[in-house]
Amino acid sequence: MNPGRLNQRIKIYKTGTGYDDYGEPLDTKTQVDTKTQVHDCWASIKNKSGTEQFQASTPFAKVVTSFLIRYTKKVIDTTMKIDFKGEIYNIIYVDNYNFSNQWIEITAEKVM
Repeated sequence: MNPGRLNQRIKIYKTGTGYDDYGEPLDTKTQVDTKTQVHDCWASIKNKSGTEQFQASTPFAKVVTSFLIRYTKKVIDTTMKIDFKGEIYNIIYVDNYNFSNQWIEITAEKVM
């Protein structure tokens, strides 16, 4: 992989429920979602083709995108989201590319 292809900036963050001054979760009436940035990095971005979506049994109405980033020891999982150019993506799969600890491939779907 040519590192020059990592030409798009993305932010990976987790969302959660707000907490009061005592560390207790807020009740549902006053609940506020908070965004905590986990990782900010350069990525190579590619939309999945129709053939790839068909093979993966993914509905065509969804926009599925692959984000390739440099390996990080920070935990990235399917509960997190990606912000790319103001668009939000739900992470659906995280792969340590070829178990090499050099690249991480993140598959995500655009929030409509």
